Amino acid sequence: MSYDHLPKVDEYLSVPEGEDICEKCGSKMHIKKYQTKEELVYEPARLFVRVTHIPVLECENCQIYSEEGKSTYHTVTHHFLFDRSICSPELLAYIIDMKYNNGLTLYTIEKIFQRDHAIIPRQNMSNWVIGSMKYLEPLYNLMKEDLLGMKLIHADETTTQVLNEEGKPSTSTSYMWVYRSNKHEVPIVLYDYHSTRSGDCPKEFLKGYSGYLESDAYDGYNKVENVVRCLCNVHALRKFKDSYKLLPNNKERKTSDEAKAIQKYDEIIHHSNLIDEKAAEKYSNSEKRMEYITKRRNEELKPKFEKFLSWLEEIEPRNKGKYSMSKAIQYVLNNKEGLMEFTNDAIIPHDNTSCERSIRPFVVIRNRCKFSVSVHGAQASAMIYSLVISCIENKQNPYM
Repeated sequence: MSYDHLPKVDEYLSVPEGEDICEKCGSKMHIKKYQTKEELVYEPARLFVRVTHIPVLECENCQIYSEEGKSTYHTVTHHFLFDRSICSPELLAYIIDMKYNNGLTLYTIEKIFQRDHAIIPRQNMSNWVIGSMKYLEPLYNLMKEDLLGMKLIHADETTTQVLNEEGKPSTSTSYMWVYRSNKHEVPIVLYDYHSTRSGDCPKEFLKGYSGYLESDAYDGYNKVENVVRCLCNVHALRKFKDSYKLLPNNKERKTSDEAKAIQKYDEIIHHSNLIDEKAAEKYSNSEKRMEYITKRRNEELKPKFEKFLSWLEEIEPRNKGKYSMSKAIQYVLNNKEGLMEFTNDAIIPHDNTSCERSIRPFVVIRNRCKFSVSVHGAQASAMIYSLVISCIENKQNPYM
């Protein structure tokens, strides 16, 4: 593995006394060249107190000529992160990186500081994280402005819990929504906290947007105006796979309607991937590549998908008594327009897995941290996750 991108620090060893004497003739030896040995070095972070001395200016002229004999004073302008707080930008960046990038709880971070003989209560850290919103919100709003100008937006949502939320018991479910750009654009991932799963949430967030909206078939997204709904085919395929898992493990399993449905659906998705790969090989120009994909999807995938739909209609009656399979068939037939939308435009992926991947870091950390204490905490988390995940997707260091 290459570490050429990391800075290198040269260290030259001195010659110990006695080692510079030739073993054969006893003469003093000199250095002709150096052998090199590389080691990867890690230096733990330093925790120290920075004492900033702020100049206070005095006008002696005022002292001489004013009737009261008083000087005029002026303190040099200097902006600190928070007034009347010991928290520095570096410390807050470390706390945010540890919690939202590395998934540590504030309780664990508090213990880490204690090992370095620093008492920093997690309540203080929580207040600092919430306070960071005033600095991060302008950047979040710029990212949102860019996202709403794109041709396609992915959307998904997952559950979360907030202990102190007005009008709701502490055990009730709230939601973290996520919106992201597609793979053809600059990666932008935005989280948005709400206490409900109402369709009014995406409607408000995407207000003014006009383009493709890719998601699962949740009808709450139907409230978003001026968009073309595109649905995730991998999500639909998963329903057939779930039904297949319920079948008895016998000979008939491999020739079942569930197995055939998975095979036919897999072929469509695999064909779509092959078209994308072929386009990348043939064209470096993105416009020509997209034209090629759109043409082949329309000519090859659309008839294939329509044939699959006809087959599902044919087998639907005999699967009426099988709840899971019947539900999978109905899901595809009821949402066929949205599921087939990707055959009309190359910019539309056949699935929404990129958005599911973007929400996974939150889900992993949610399983450790369990809940937010307040609505402000949940809103701050949404904003910080947006910046941290977008940093990672743009190959930037979130701490920096």
